[in-house]
Amino acid sequence: MAELYALVSAGGSPGVTTAAIALALSWPGPVIVAECDPSGGDILAGLLAGHRPARHGLMEHAIEAQSGGEAAAARLGAQLIPLDDERSRMVLAGLTDPRQAAGLASAWPAVAGTLTAQSADVIADCGRLDAGPGQPLAILSAARTVAIVLRPTLRQVWSARPRVEMLSQLLGERSRLALLLTGPGTHSAGEVTRALTVPVAAALPPDSRTANLLSDGLGGQHRLRSGPLLRSAAAAGKALRRHGSPG
Repeated sequence: MAELYALVSAGGSPGVTTAAIALALSWPGPVIVAECDPSGGDILAGLLAGHRPARHGLMEHAIEAQSGGEAAAARLGAQLIPLDDERSRMVLAGLTDPRQAAGLASAWPAVAGTLTAQSADVIADCGRLDAGPGQPLAILSAARTVAIVLRPTLRQVWSARPRVEMLSQLLGERSRLALLLTGPGTHSAGEVTRALTVPVAAALPPDSRTANLLSDGLGGQHRLRSGPLLRSAAAAGKALRRHGSPG
């Protein structure tokens, strides 16, 4: 059965969007990356290097979702952009203007309903989790696993503490929470787990060449598979899929 997985940042630019794309490109089945960051999406201007028009995306889908959930879920494919020739890895592009976020506040529950109705797994890039209005709380609530993406540094662990508490209250439990470590840091996975009392599901290694390609479209995509980031992302995706599964 298809599932929804949400990624959030505790702040400090740990690379949530880069992690989401790396996971999608290594996912063991059909997958959709949904850019649900209220501050705006990056994939169109990053990995796709502005070569795809921003005629479709989250805002258009949100309008459809509010007017008819089942029909909007069936029509979501028309809003998606392929990441591969087989169209098994797709993107729902995010907001192009952060001023649009206010208009999304009431639409998040309907969008969550359409994403969980898909036949493919969905990785929702929810950006930085803050306490302000317009946050995609309904997306987080609907996710089977919510992964906090952070670097294993004291500053990011410190920033993650209140987000762990916010998510625990939202979800009503911590069992659906996981940590996804990215890049270099000063603390081990065990130390981060003990500090936040949330398990580290996986870690993505430093790989600036692949990260620059995924975040800014710099370099040739034929080199994607040769970097350590995507190799580790395959294992990380399997770990997230196992997290919170029955038994």
